[in-house]
Amino acid sequence: MLEEAARLAPTVRVARTQESEVDTLGGILGEFAFAEWFTGDWRSAHEVGRNKGHADFRGVVEVKASVYPFRETLHLVVREDYGGKPKPLYVQVIVSTDPGSKKSIVPGTRAILCGYAYHEDVAAAKLMPMPMGGGRFTRYRTFQIPIRQLRPMGGFQEAYEAISGPG
Repeated sequence: MLEEAARLAPTVRVARTQESEVDTLGGILGEFAFAEWFTGDWRSAHEVGRNKGHADFRGVVEVKASVYPFRETLHLVVREDYGGKPKPLYVQVIVSTDPGSKKSIVPGTRAILCGYAYHEDVAAAKLMPMPMGGGRFTRYRTFQIPIRQLRPMGGFQEAYEAISGPG
């Protein structure tokens, strides 16, 4: 997965949303991890590079991936300008790096599917500046939902089918 994500990264990188060197790689890995979880075949199921301007998966699912050491105090984060373009379902994936690794993604790094939210959940979430660490903030505001408040992935299939139909 890591090699394929690195190969695709230059073709899908979006400079306006990149806050660290691994953001694009982490985003791709999040989409791969979700596709594997949902279909059992990340190689043929992912839509990386074919979905620009659309939801990440089958026009219905937006995968939000973050590269951090996993902890339950993290949040699903959706940029304010992006949140105005509704996607029916958002899935949070944490690409869990080792503490102190400076966000490097190495073979064996785990991707954790934390839960999902409907667009309405995101639109109702708290809107605030996005922290970058070290007391700094990004230049944009974000809707933020604590991951412990996300809907459990065990209910995802039913939510997906309610929106897109069975299959």
